[in-house]
Formats: sequence, C-alpha cells, structure tokens
Amino acid sequence: MKLSLLTYQLGIGMSLDELLTVCSKYGYKGIECRAQLNHGHGVELDTTPAQRAEIKAKFEESPVNLSGISTSCRFESAEASERQEQVDIAKQFIDLAVEVGAPRVRVFGNAFPPGSDKDQVIENVGACLAQIAEHAEGTGVDCNLEMHGDFYYWEYTLRAVQLANHDRIGIVYNCDPRETKWGPISTFLNPVAPYLRHIHLHNLEDPKYPYPELFRILRNMGYAEYMSLEAGGSEDPERVIALYARLFEWMYWNS
Repeated sequence: MKLSLLTYQLGIGMSLDELLTVCSKYGYKGIECRAQLNHGHGVELDTTPAQRAEIKAKFEESPVNLSGISTSCRFESAEASERQEQVDIAKQFIDLAVEVGAPRVRVFGNAFPPGSDKDQVIENVGACLAQIAEHAEGTGVDCNLEMHGDFYYWEYTLRAVQLANHDRIGIVYNCDPRETKWGPISTFLNPVAPYLRHIHLHNLEDPKYPYPELFRILRNMGYAEYMSLEAGGSEDPERVIALYARLFEWMYWNS
C-alpha cells in the first residue's frame, strides 16, 4: 500500500514543484493529478510536447511518482454523441498519460439520470470503457472506473467493467460511507478485488467509514498499489498533508 495525494482539494493551488517538494517531505509515494479543473500542477490536455516532457522529467527526478490522472469524463448520458465526446476526451488523456508517465487514468460512470433504464446506462458505460481500452491497448496505461456517484454500489461498477472485458480496464475503489448500510465493507471490496487498481481515501479520522477495517482487508488481499488521499481542503494544507501521512502510517502498521 502506497500513499498518494490527490490534488482535488488539498494541494489545489500548488504548482507541480510545490507538490513534489511537500509530498517528498512527508513520505508520500505518489501524486494523482486532478485534471480539467485548472489546478496549479499543469497536467492538462493543452500542454505542449515540451511541457509534457518537462512534467515527466520532474517526476523521474523525484522520489514521488505520478500515480495517475483523474479526469471529469463520465458516460451516463442518454445521448450517444455526448458519450462519444467524453470517450474522445478520455482517449486524449490516455495519450497524455503515456507522454507524462502516468500509469492510469480515472473516469466516472457516474449517475442514473431521472427516468433512465439502469441496465442500459450500465451497458453504455461498459461500451464507452471498451472503446477507451482499445485505444489504450499496448500503452501500459489503465483506464479505471471509480465507484462514485450512483456507481458507488459495487454491482453497477463491476458490471460495466466486466462488459468492457479488457485488461486495461480496472476499478478505483472509493471509500464511501454509504456502503456501511449494506453490511461490512468487504461486501463491496471482495467482488471488485480482481479489478482493483487504485483506491481513494477521504478523511481518515472520520468514524462514518471504517478505515482500520479497510487497511486490514487490503493487507490480507496483498494489495500493494496506490491509495490517494482526497481529504477536505484547509487553510494550512501542508500541515494537514503532514498529519494524514502520519495517520496513514499508523493505520498501515496497526492493521
């Protein structure tokens, strides 16, 4: 298990140099760059070839890896043209990931629009993932569907990923307190384990989600990939980044 920082809230205004410095200082192994929101890191589709090479070089020179790129791409629309537009953007992010050295790209399902047929939405998401997977074949870059929004429920995400039926498609497990109403979190984790490529953590101190149990399950699974911290923002982000690193370390060694 390797701790990564997702730049969605903590780190939102930091440059890539600042992120690398802070994450290295507190023992983070990776940075997951949230794209399409004009954050300070600059890992975006409009980067030039020279800028992409510079981003890759900065990570190669740092002990901190680029653990992934999180996009806003989502595929629940009933309009085929809108879904295709999102697929085309996701393909561009696969290309960006190749050039900057990111091993994975995150996408969403994400919701069941009012009045929609759930089975059809899931089929549409699976078909979109299959297109992206074909584009990603041979690149070494995964496209991972996050258990987010209405797709937080494991069965919906798993079905879409299985419909895509490709090695380049995996799952991002998102620590969502809504899971607990269904029983132990193993109810969600065990079925998706064969496709588990990345994890999003949130406020590790929040008792609404059983983080100690998560760490025990992952240790027993032999999970060795990244776990990106997506905690709430702060007026003193470096202090919070440092505190979460220590809390992550405690949970890791006491799981």
